[in-house]
Amino acid sequence: MKPQRILAQALAGGLIYLVISLVLERSFSAEAFRAEGVEALIFALVYGLGLWVYYRFIKKTD
Repeated sequence: MKPQRILAQALAGGLIYLVISLVLERSFSAEAFRAEGVEALIFALVYGLGLWVYYRFIKKTD
């Protein structure tokens, strides 16, 4: 999988995480947005790293 596609997928996952967590939090204040945004960024980084490891080492296509 191309790095651009992994990056796009990780960013989309982080954005979806952010939206869902803000809806569940039921608060759209700046403080809640900042806190959930940091969590979404960490999620996107971990998810992107997991995707990279999966496609680099685990799923080896011929």
